[in-house]
Amino acid sequence: MKLTQLLLFGLAFCLISSCSKTNNAEFIVGEWYNESMIVTIDHGKPEETVLKVPIGSWEEILGIKPILTTYDIDGSYTAIYTDLSGEVSMETYGTWEVKGDSIYLTENGLTTAYKFVWMDGKGEFTAFLDWDSDGLPDDLYSGIQVKK
Repeated sequence: MKLTQLLLFGLAFCLISSCSKTNNAEFIVGEWYNESMIVTIDHGKPEETVLKVPIGSWEEILGIKPILTTYDIDGSYTAIYTDLSGEVSMETYGTWEVKGDSIYLTENGLTTAYKFVWMDGKGEFTAFLDWDSDGLPDDLYSGIQVKK
């Protein structure tokens, strides 16, 4: 009898915990804009270059308005880059997919996995990228985006 009770308790616990897990895909759909970021660039030397863009400094440091990214329910996304005068300077397109705690963005056949952490209206996106265009995805990017 005790084994049966233990098995039933274990099954109930598994069902409750699986129902309470958050599906990050639900949080992703919609419009987002960049708020801040830190990029640690690895040059293969002990010293590293760090690009810091704190909250409120996006336009001053990067010379563009915060990037507006729209994630559609069909798994596509668009990122719009706008210069300081309000003119669109670039648009990128791709697909997105959530697996576990990560969002996978694919653009021009290249897929990048970002760890995604939902923070009540904001999201932290963290990944290793080739920020310095040296051919190696060894630069740590951590960006905060705000959901509109």
